[in-house]
Amino acid sequence: MKAQTLQLDELMKNYEAALGAAGYGYSTRLRMLSRAGRLVNQHEEAGCFVLNEDVITGYFRDNDQSLYEGKISPKRWREYERDVRRFLGFAETGVTDMPYLLKGSRYIPKPEFQRTADVFLASENVTQNTQNDMRWIAHRYFVWLGEHGYENMTGVGAEQIQKFMLDCSKEMVPNSMHNVRLYLKKLYAFLYAENLSASAYGELLSFKVNREHKIYPILSRDDINKLLAAIDRKTKVGKRAYAVMLLGSELGLRACDVVGLKLGDIDWVRGEIKVIQSKTGNPVVLPLLENVGEALVDYILNARPKSDAPQIFLRLQKPYTPLKAAATIGEIYRDCCIAAGIKSNKRFHTLRRSLATGMVTNGIDVHTVAQVLGDTDIESTKPYIALDSAHLKRCALPFDGIAPKGGGAA
Repeated sequence: MKAQTLQLDELMKNYEAALGAAGYGYSTRLRMLSRAGRLVNQHEEAGCFVLNEDVITGYFRDNDQSLYEGKISPKRWREYERDVRRFLGFAETGVTDMPYLLKGSRYIPKPEFQRTADVFLASENVTQNTQNDMRWIAHRYFVWLGEHGYENMTGVGAEQIQKFMLDCSKEMVPNSMHNVRLYLKKLYAFLYAENLSASAYGELLSFKVNREHKIYPILSRDDINKLLAAIDRKTKVGKRAYAVMLLGSELGLRACDVVGLKLGDIDWVRGEIKVIQSKTGNPVVLPLLENVGEALVDYILNARPKSDAPQIFLRLQKPYTPLKAAATIGEIYRDCCIAAGIKSNKRFHTLRRSLATGMVTNGIDVHTVAQVLGDTDIESTKPYIALDSAHLKRCALPFDGIAPKGGGAA
């Protein structure tokens, strides 16, 4: 019997068993089952006890509407979308793994727009993360044009650009609108060069978007030591987690770079780690600190499954494939925080911020910190200064001699 024809309660039991067999942790399984359960509940409310296409379509439509109305955050929307699609994939194929969907893939433009988008993306020599963002904007814009009656760029001009941006602004935060403007400008520079647009609309797309600048939390050195001490380094899971946490807390590597780290990136003779940063595409050479090197050796020799894969960090359950996404590193970090009794989100990037802030606090200038982190733009490093409360206090002016408003005594 095919999975998609099973009664939903039986399908959920099979799904839970399959997640366990695939090596997902207890808390991760609970989250996946809870999100799949939202779709099951919607079926039951509609009186359906096997998967129904109309109910599934309604589920995704309602999820999109909740995002647009601000009832759920973009992050939560992605989680609901991902885990329900994983559940549906299991119902169709009987396996729990799902292919990584490129950002922007859910927007499918009309054929001529799709060809234009493909040529545009191929013409830009950028990192994978940037290309994903560009795909998201280009596909979304071309789909919008298709929905408004356009088959190609004929008749498309400033009015359509303005209306598209206005529609985006109704459902996007300033940071997202910054990306819309930036990559739409790149797209129109390409279209103009290819004689597909009468103008590059450089002035129209040069307005400034005031982006939100948040001050994210960090972990103190005591908390980091507590986190590391709570890891059970006698187990394979612990050996991997310990090596990952040290790469973040001691070297400031991003999660995406930890996932992509290869055996050949470590120069054991020179005592260096050479990384091509996924976010920027820039190379950075970091010292292989003694404790980091020892943790990597312990994991590689005593915990890493035998595999021809060049990546260092692999799944510890069959199939022994490389970790698929940076989110996995975030899950490892979150589990370590829980074990240590530390209240934190699952952002592994917290360790990178903590390292940078600690360096600034200890008097290391921001330019040196930028070199260690591999930041080519000093603006990327400056936010860490805002977290250096000890030095900020020295900048505060005293109130001596400043009379209260109205001239009277306080």
